[in-house]
Amino acid sequence: MEYKRTFYKSYFDISNPYEHQLKVWEHIERLEFPIFIKAPTGSGKTEAVIAPFLYQFIKKDFYLAPRLIYVLPMRVLVNSIAERIRKYSERVSPYISVSIQHGDLPNSPFFMSDIVVTTLDQFLYAFARASRQVGYHIDVPAGAIASSIVVFDEAHMYRDEFTFSIMRALMEILYSSNIPFVLMTATMPEILKNSLFENIPKLYEIIGNVDIKSSLSLNIQDKPLILNDELNLSDELIEEIKSKKTLIVLNQVKRAQKIYEELMRRLSLQYGQIVLLHSKFCRNDRIQHENKAISLMPHKERQTLVIPEGTGIVVSTQVLEAGIDFSAQILITEIAPADSLIQRAGRCARYEKESGCVYIFPLEGEKAYMPYERRHIEKTMDWLSKNKNFNIKDFNQVCDFVNCLDYKASDFEAADTLIDLYECVLYADEKPENIQLRKNKSAKVVVIEPQIGEKKKETKELQLENGVRKILREGKIGDYSFEVDIKSLWGWFKKDIVTHELSWEYGEKSSFRIINLKEKGSQISDEDVPIISPFKTYIIESSYYDSEIGVKGDESVFI
Repeated sequence: MEYKRTFYKSYFDISNPYEHQLKVWEHIERLEFPIFIKAPTGSGKTEAVIAPFLYQFIKKDFYLAPRLIYVLPMRVLVNSIAERIRKYSERVSPYISVSIQHGDLPNSPFFMSDIVVTTLDQFLYAFARASRQVGYHIDVPAGAIASSIVVFDEAHMYRDEFTFSIMRALMEILYSSNIPFVLMTATMPEILKNSLFENIPKLYEIIGNVDIKSSLSLNIQDKPLILNDELNLSDELIEEIKSKKTLIVLNQVKRAQKIYEELMRRLSLQYGQIVLLHSKFCRNDRIQHENKAISLMPHKERQTLVIPEGTGIVVSTQVLEAGIDFSAQILITEIAPADSLIQRAGRCARYEKESGCVYIFPLEGEKAYMPYERRHIEKTMDWLSKNKNFNIKDFNQVCDFVNCLDYKASDFEAADTLIDLYECVLYADEKPENIQLRKNKSAKVVVIEPQIGEKKKETKELQLENGVRKILREGKIGDYSFEVDIKSLWGWFKKDIVTHELSWEYGEKSSFRIINLKEKGSQISDEDVPIISPFKTYIIESSYYDSEIGVKGDESVFI
């Protein structure tokens, strides 16, 4: 046991690892899998699995696995987690490779690095050997997974039943294949855990009931945060925002954009004092905003608390519910399902001896509850109304709170998905669109600035072609793109925000062409053939995009 504590202190700057961190190491050491870890936000779940894996490099004994695949639900979480893991691995050895694999950063298509941080989408494609990035080496990523330990972090964020069924199918295949895996969460309801592991007879469950020794008061508000299209914050709360580090979380991008702009105007703020986070930023802008958010808030650097001076406000959607490690003094949030509220509260008074305050606002409007289900919002509000003395820092009470939700995997969809995955593995399906992770499929959007060339009468298509070539000369398309739900794309198409498709053509020499969607639509006689389709790339002109707020006029209800 002492060598474990010494390793934590020497390489992680953790003098006193939590009991659940040491228990996880013991189970891993005995090759007891699968492991289910449930512990509060900020209690070191990531370190609990990374530490015993990295210790193999010290001992030069890879009894567990030669590589680790760290799977996250969203690509916006990948960068910060990968950087955190990279800092630990570099202390152990500069030769340990840590890479990122997702649509924006396909650095490890074969999953062959020592540690690969990826998304569930990419893990699914790699497992089924369905990634176009892999080329003809179709067996390599599946083989890499077979010789790895797989960690599913923030597992509570796979909310819809379809995605839960995919998770359940994957876990059952990994279990049957004797591939070690770990599932980690702070807020998974008991009914969902039982559903996911229903066909796995042996599970090693570790509950980390950690006393963080910080305090949070809850204030349930009567009226919505945006009331009659106006920002509804009292003068007293505005004064607190001016003087304290504040996190504001909205359920939809359009409301987050509105509050960001209202606070900028009302408080005469500049970008260095306030930042907006959501999933519809280009990669370059998203990374800049994430870094800015951390720099504005109290955070830890090598276990030392850093408290920035001056005003600091982060406005966000639920993309920061996991993976970003900072600690606000005030959390202002719209009502959300219980597990989401706990994750948001985990970014407030996160560290020992801190105190903070959470203000929870109700919703107003027919679709205000989206992207969540109305019944989950109602169940959460009902529980809070019946438990006035709820201590959100007491993990036992937190578990009772999230258990009011009834997420579960669909037995039928899980069985059907299991068959699909087996067939993909057997027949090496090379088309990713034949398998999907979520009911709502996505496509890629790239922000292009039209460039006027030498010709006097250039069409819009030629100007966009010039814009694409300019980007390709300067860097990568991925730096200027992001993934977006098809439903959002349809809305942008109807508002003429999205008018063109960027089509890549492969052959002896790769090329591309710009397709006018309005003309394409007029040429399609079959009403069942969609103009907007998943897995394609569409263009938003730079005039419709702002690096500080994202897509202008975004009325979609997705994050």
